Amino acid sequence: MPKSSLDQALTTGISGALNYGIPALIQDTIEAVALRMTGAASAEEVDRRTWRRVSIAVDVAAIGLGLAGQVVFRQREGERLPRGGARAASWWVAATGLAGGLVGVTQEVVGRRAGDEDRSTPVALPVGMVLAGVNEFRRRRWEAADADLFADEDAPTSAAKSLGMGLGVSAALGLIASGERMLATGVSRGLARVFAGSERVFRPIGHAAALSVVGVAVYELIRRADRKIEHGAETIEGAFDIAPASDKVSGGPGSFVAWDSLSRQGRRNVSTALSTDLIETVMGEPAVAEPIRVFVGLESAPTERERLELLMRELDRTGALDRELLMVISPTGTGYVNYVAVEAAEFMSRGNIASVTMQYSLRPSPLSLDRVDEGREQYRMMIDTIHNTLRERPAKKRPRMVLFGESLGAWTSQDAFEHRGTQGLIDAGIDRAIWIGSPYMSKWKEQVLKSDRYDVDRSLVGRFNDFGQLEALGDEARSRLRYVMITHDNDAVAHFGLDLLVRAPEWLGPAETRPATVPKAEQWRTPTTFVQTLVDMKNAANVIPGQFEAKGHDYRKDLARFVREVYALPASDQQLTTIERALRANELERKALLDAAKEAAAKAKDEAESKEAAAKAKNEGKAKDKAESKEAAADGEDDAKTRAPAKAGGGQARRTRGAQPDGGGEGNGRGE
Repeated sequence: MPKSSLDQALTTGISGALNYGIPALIQDTIEAVALRMTGAASAEEVDRRTWRRVSIAVDVAAIGLGLAGQVVFRQREGERLPRGGARAASWWVAATGLAGGLVGVTQEVVGRRAGDEDRSTPVALPVGMVLAGVNEFRRRRWEAADADLFADEDAPTSAAKSLGMGLGVSAALGLIASGERMLATGVSRGLARVFAGSERVFRPIGHAAALSVVGVAVYELIRRADRKIEHGAETIEGAFDIAPASDKVSGGPGSFVAWDSLSRQGRRNVSTALSTDLIETVMGEPAVAEPIRVFVGLESAPTERERLELLMRELDRTGALDRELLMVISPTGTGYVNYVAVEAAEFMSRGNIASVTMQYSLRPSPLSLDRVDEGREQYRMMIDTIHNTLRERPAKKRPRMVLFGESLGAWTSQDAFEHRGTQGLIDAGIDRAIWIGSPYMSKWKEQVLKSDRYDVDRSLVGRFNDFGQLEALGDEARSRLRYVMITHDNDAVAHFGLDLLVRAPEWLGPAETRPATVPKAEQWRTPTTFVQTLVDMKNAANVIPGQFEAKGHDYRKDLARFVREVYALPASDQQLTTIERALRANELERKALLDAAKEAAAKAKDEAESKEAAAKAKNEGKAKDKAESKEAAADGEDDAKTRAPAKAGGGQARRTRGAQPDGGGEGNGRGE
């Protein structure tokens, strides 16, 4: 995916920091082992030249150990992550040993020529600059080979700007690393005092302790962010603050689901069900029924079982199981349900459809990974309960049950059938299924696409980058297809996983076997490929309302065509064109509604703040006037008190002065 200057800076900065931090930790360990081998208790007790030479010897041993580890843990198809981790760790040990050994030998040679055996010469910087120049030359050559790959993409990336921002990111991470090193040094010195050893020997333990502290801090920050996001997801927004008037949706009249318990995405979902008038206008023929939308929010009931009971009551209340098509949906982390998929099915079924959604999280998908297990179990419970209910009905009165899931919803709904293959879907009465943007971590996906299982019928399942690939199938293969995964080759969500840190992915295999959207010259590097794909995952979700695309994590452009094909719904090409036009219009209408509500909320907030400021100023003015009045009154009282004693004192003085000639005050007083 195209990257902005900030994206490239993040990739450069984070990769650079990791490429420095990991070898630094390994080399610290090597030097601690070397110090121990010299027999010295601390760095001050050993000759620097001796320590350096022993460190070179340990570096050489690390090279051998690392190479042996890569041979023992060589990559195998379908290997588990720990094996790949051991191989990657071996590579880091060997690479660090090589770099440390070269630096040590160079310092030995330069120090001898300079006549100073203990001189420490900085050779890493010039060597690093040379290597950087070589890598930049290779990168530009590879980039030229793929110059036409993204010719139509607008990627506003400035090399100079990216470099500057990358240095900034590296500097920020460097400050964090410095703090970590200071904490690690403090811990290692404390251990050295307690156990009477060298600080350098305990430094690796210090690093582990410091990283644990950093990890706890990061966890706490994420936990607080989760709470804030969940609170926002429960808040009723202005665009959808009135419960729907239809009794065919949850939260409407007679619904067992409380309107304010639906969450933001749930309220949006039930408030935008298509009307029969719109269906008739778009399809050019009468609607069969009003679409039903059942949605049970995470806060609609305390437990999974209670939410499931609530959902089944809603299905019964709305008559959802009497419809021709029952679309069982697993939403994304926030509870979002793809409008294009649901509305396309509502149009093509002429409204004779019920969509059913049960929420398992309130947070965006990247922050809801801890909810995947619950989402999977909840979805399996929902499918089993619906299936058991339908089995009690005559075959002719059962709806066709189809599945839909996007992103994390695709993962949770697929893994509900883990270890059950395609047979699990057949046994559960699932007629058809569409999954878009399936995450890499889906186990069911890997089982049905790559493993040779007895419970998998490969002719029923397919994975496609676009609708053109499906159209290229033969008539027989196309007619048998029932369970479809739509996964773009450049959707990082479908490719991102921890194993990018330890092994090269399939999509970075030989150039001739790579998908068309993957650069032929790109190579796997750890941890750079991991960081690049992480940034690409962020960019893959960038969509523009009303502008449907078929790239990254945006599947809107040909989703309606997949819905018609996979769900086997009747719609002519002309009707399909009209449907796609209506889908874009509906999306723009929703955006305008949300924008207007946000603008009104912002205006109301500004007015409220202005009124509050005016009231505050008025109150402050009154308080000031009152205080000034009190102060003036107090001053008046003080002046009065001051004047009164002065007058009294003056009279006494006059009386005293007048009595002096008579020789006594008392006699004078009585003589008057």
